[in-house]
Amino acid sequence: MKSKPQDLAQLAGQRFAQLQQQTSQTSELQQAVLNATDPAIHSQIRVANMRGGTLVIEIASATWVTRLQYQRLELLSQLRRDGFPMLSSIEFKVNPKLAQITREKPKATKQLSANASDHINALAERLDGELAAKLKKLAAHRGGQ
Repeated sequence: MKSKPQDLAQLAGQRFAQLQQQTSQTSELQQAVLNATDPAIHSQIRVANMRGGTLVIEIASATWVTRLQYQRLELLSQLRRDGFPMLSSIEFKVNPKLAQITREKPKATKQLSANASDHINALAERLDGELAAKLKKLAAHRGGQ
């Protein structure tokens, strides 16, 4: 007996609904984990997934994983009390990318001190041609010092 083909829109709609539910649950779990853990770790911890009854948490360093291993049962009990009774275990994974901080590169200042500008101007006065013009242009970056 052949199965009747299903409508693609219906299949996609079901899958999107599942994804939305999973995303919502992950977001709620993330908030619950943050509420149950030390604020010092908040920037280095993320709920990755929930497979079956196992909560997978990514942590930036092995040091924090070790610390949380000692608190695993307490954290699991707290999460169960906070509305996630389906949890049976917690798995910690190290993800060093969580610890990477994007720092802005310092902007190069294009200003010279007054003393340096005076010395460059004096040198440019003694020279001719293209080099003298470039030195004068460089000396023009004099700061307000």
